Amino acid sequence: MNKQNSSLVQLLLEKIDHLDEAALVKKKVFNVTNLQMYTGWSLSKIYKLTSARLIPFSKPTNGSLFFEREKIEEWLLQNPSYAEAELEEKVNTHLKKHHRGN
Repeated sequence: MNKQNSSLVQLLLEKIDHLDEAALVKKKVFNVTNLQMYTGWSLSKIYKLTSARLIPFSKPTNGSLFFEREKIEEWLLQNPSYAEAELEEKVNTHLKKHHRGN
């Protein structure tokens, strides 16, 4: 394969990856493979999380695992860590809302 064909094949493979990612984000329900692609986690980690019931999942057939994308996103974003400026802004907003004048 010449250099030009090799570059074209590489470009096509990248386009396919982008299409796969776009299709994945549109899915409402993930299977284990989809979740692995979405998070980058290993299958072992996913099974450990489900076994310990640390991640939201469904098991309608007593075999296959399914994950609702929105619940996974909520779960992934729990316990946020804020930058110092964000924390200061939140504190100031809270104090302004709840300030009781003397």
